[in-house]
Amino acid sequence: MDAVIPRFLRRALLVLVLVQGVVVSAQAQEAWLVTYGPGQEVWERFGHNAIWLRDAELGLDHVYSFGYFEMDRPGFYADFARGIMKYFGSVSSPEDEFAFYRMRDRSIRIQKLNIDERQIRELHRLLHENVFPIPQYYDYDYFFDNCSTWLRDLVDRVVDGDLKRQLQSRSARLNFRDHIRRYNQSRLELHAGLMLLLGPMIDRPRNAWEEGFVPEAVAHWMGTVEIDGQPLVGETETLCASSRHDAPDRPSLQWWSYGLVSLLAALLVAVALRFGAGFWPLLPWRIAVLATGGSGLIVLAMWFASGHEAIDGNRVVLLLNPAWLLLLLPLPAVVSRGLWWLLAAAAAAGAVLLAWPGGPQFRPEIVFGLLPLLAIMLWVARTVAARGRGPAAARARG
Repeated sequence: MDAVIPRFLRRALLVLVLVQGVVVSAQAQEAWLVTYGPGQEVWERFGHNAIWLRDAELGLDHVYSFGYFEMDRPGFYADFARGIMKYFGSVSSPEDEFAFYRMRDRSIRIQKLNIDERQIRELHRLLHENVFPIPQYYDYDYFFDNCSTWLRDLVDRVVDGDLKRQLQSRSARLNFRDHIRRYNQSRLELHAGLMLLLGPMIDRPRNAWEEGFVPEAVAHWMGTVEIDGQPLVGETETLCASSRHDAPDRPSLQWWSYGLVSLLAALLVAVALRFGAGFWPLLPWRIAVLATGGSGLIVLAMWFASGHEAIDGNRVVLLLNPAWLLLLLPLPAVVSRGLWWLLAAAAAAGAVLLAWPGGPQFRPEIVFGLLPLLAIMLWVARTVAARGRGPAAARARG
């Protein structure tokens, strides 16, 4: 739903538009909603969209879109981790724009908007004043203030709020969680990372207006809206069909993939222990404990110390419990036993909450992906302690 734009390209686009001064005063005659399909990169997974304005007489032929960011901007990654995401809009010629998406093997679909000249002129004015000067930064939000919601909102303004009024009364086809699943199920690592990181906010039922965070959903729902008794969308055309990148209409849970990875990791931990309880046999277990507890710390840090509100209330921390890290410390036996039962109880509670279909945060694939490994981690901790050689003692002798 967003795109990277290098600084040199941004300056070139700005020069192009400033040279063609008609952009400011032109009266556009056509407005098209452009929808791009998903791509391979992380920021391409949900697709992208744009507004294409044309007027052959005045030479206006530009594509406007939002959701651009600069990865080479100083402090970009630190700001991103804190939830500070400064994005901006841009404009380009349709030839350059469409050539880029064809090169990326991403589908291109256009829909003509049935709005009059006054409304098109107003849309043009809104687009221009929200894009220039480039970069005109705004605070980005993946679900409520992205490339797709910007265009949805601007079109809604020129039709006097009719778009929002109609779509708010309709139920979404899918909630945020299921859109995330379907767009990323071919990339297991992205799928897993997002399902682990995002909290119950993405599981809530949504209406059609909110579903517009996805470009494809905006295209779909605009095609169902009528303004003054006339369809908002007229003719539709596919300019390019992708041969590799597509998303299914409905997601699959892929629990077996998660379970297989977890079983393999659990098997590695268990087999290594057959060689004793020294440093090297316990190394896979220690790595698993460190990864589990460390991941939980990351979730908690982003929950309480960042602006990423979509992570708030994440029950995955019951499984990715930071308390796992305490098992690596030389604790008294009574404390170790209490910690063991605490971790076991938290994992059981988390599994029930996350696997319950009617619960506030439904993540059955995460349960399948973590329980086998967590079970073997608990078994190793209990087994080594029962032998009188806790992890800390084993490390000292290893």
